[in-house]
Amino acid sequence: MPEPAAAAAAASEHLLSTHLEALLIWNCAGMLGGALRLPAPLKRLHIIGNSGLTSLECLPGEHPPSLENLVLQRCTALASLPNEPQLYSSVSYLQITHCPAIKKLPRCLQQQLGNIKRKRLDAQHEVMALKPKTWKEIPRLVCEWRKAAREGRERQQSIMQE
Repeated sequence: MPEPAAAAAAASEHLLSTHLEALLIWNCAGMLGGALRLPAPLKRLHIIGNSGLTSLECLPGEHPPSLENLVLQRCTALASLPNEPQLYSSVSYLQITHCPAIKKLPRCLQQQLGNIKRKRLDAQHEVMALKPKTWKEIPRLVCEWRKAAREGRERQQSIMQE
């Protein structure tokens, strides 16, 4: 009979097929809890509406996947993302919204944000260098940020109404 701690650890880790290239998990609030280990061939990962998942991890001993699309929405317990540069080097679409447990993006993902073509992040995750040549630029930048935030809220409200 397995040890209770070992059984609990096994239940909280989810291993995926090593040939999986796309994984879309929608509104599976109680089905996944704990850590999700990502296989190397994975290119698309969309997790929307999951309250049990706490971390994403790369499989030990394997090259990390090279994700092209990463979407995390309404993952209320998800607190940790892998800090693997290769994982984010190919990302062309990134969306991380309504994931309150993610307090800070991994450093390697923060460094890649400028290279990602399409991204949508909650304001808490947005990293912007504020280096205006003159202080006169600040009001314009504030207006742009407020406009972007307002448009994001309006888009979110229209999605929620559908």
